Amino acid sequence: MTTETLTRESAQAVEFFERKLAFETGPIGVKYALENQEPVTIVDLRQPELFAKGHVPTAINLLYDDLESKLDKLSKDRTTIVYCYNITCHLSARAALLLARKGYPVKEMIGGYAEWERAELPVESRGGSCCQ
Repeated sequence: MTTETLTRESAQAVEFFERKLAFETGPIGVKYALENQEPVTIVDLRQPELFAKGHVPTAINLLYDDLESKLDKLSKDRTTIVYCYNITCHLSARAALLLARKGYPVKEMIGGYAEWERAELPVESRGGSCCQ
C-alpha cells in the first residue's frame, strides 16, 4: 500500500477546488435544483431587455448596481443562484461575493446564460418575474 503525501501546493489546490465546487453550479445543476424543487432563488443579473427575451425559468431580474437595495427580494432561508451573461462576465461573482458578505447562502452558475442556452435548457420569456 502506498502512502500519498501531498505537497503544500497540492494541498492548497485540493482546498481551493473543494471550496470552489461548494459555491458553484452549472446549468445542469440549476436544472436539477428546479426539477427537485430545491429551495433556491435564481437571480439574472443581465439587462432587463435581455431578461425579457429569455431567462432561466423562475429567475428574477436584478441589476448588480441595484442588488444591495433589493435584498428584500431574497431570503436567507433559500440558496440564491446568480448568473450573468457568459463565462467571461464577472457580475455573478461580484454579486455572489456581496451576498455572501451579507450572510446569504449563494452559488454562482458558471457560464452564465450563454451556457444555459448552449445546453438547450428550457427558457422563460417576458412572462417571468422581474423586480426592476
